[in-house]
Amino acid sequence: MTVQIDETLIIKLQKLSLFKGLDLDVIRDIAELCSYKKIKKSRTVIKEGDIGDELYIIVSGEIEIQKRTLQNEPYTVVAMHADETPLYVGELAMIDRDKRSATVVAKRDCDCLVLKRKDFIKYGDANPHVGLILTRAIALQLAQRLRRTNDDVITLFSALVEEIAGEAEGI
Repeated sequence: MTVQIDETLIIKLQKLSLFKGLDLDVIRDIAELCSYKKIKKSRTVIKEGDIGDELYIIVSGEIEIQKRTLQNEPYTVVAMHADETPLYVGELAMIDRDKRSATVVAKRDCDCLVLKRKDFIKYGDANPHVGLILTRAIALQLAQRLRRTNDDVITLFSALVEEIAGEAEGI
């Protein structure tokens, strides 16, 4: 389904970190590359392990990002809403066509713009400056997530060391 592009949508998309530094005409061009998808509450947007080639811009609604434990139990990593500011998920698919790293579930009905990797690449090739800005925005988000993950690993490792030390003292 094609997207009805209006000024309200463009102004809202301008708040998206992915589009930081882009003018409204460029944001409109990118929005016109997208298809529209309505995702109902409790439906899966992205499934961990599936091969991905789409980025989802959540314009309204609420999502939950989930991972699975070693026992294959789902747990929520984070819940996010797009009430004021849109958000995006699936950005790794713009870089490579590999397995999805997490599951994304709609917690409320969501209105989404869906950008296909082939359209992202084609637009970036035709507009290298914009392609660079978009790729840098994705890289920045990935770097932030990696740093947060590193901090989490250190915290978990420290807790494990303390737990083992405590058990050793009790022996």
